[in-house]
Amino acid sequence: MSDVDAGGGDRLALAVLVQYRMATTEQMRLVSAPGARIEQTRRRLAKLRSQGLHDRITLTQTGRTRVWFPTQYGVPVACQ
Repeated sequence: MSDVDAGGGDRLALAVLVQYRMATTEQMRLVSAPGARIEQTRRRLAKLRSQGLHDRITLTQTGRTRVWFPTQYGVPVACQ
């Protein structure tokens, strides 16, 4: 995980998602970076997804809400 930002925001986002198992983008923003704009959280989650640490699904019964979850690769990385 060499692309982790110096402030630890990527590590925090990954750790939060591993702990809670699933979260919406807004929930991730509120827990990991409450002062940040939602766009920043979206970019961070997209970056972690491109690294294979997170993925997302769309819940059709809840108005197409997207929910993020850690991948099998992301869990041990978060535990390091």
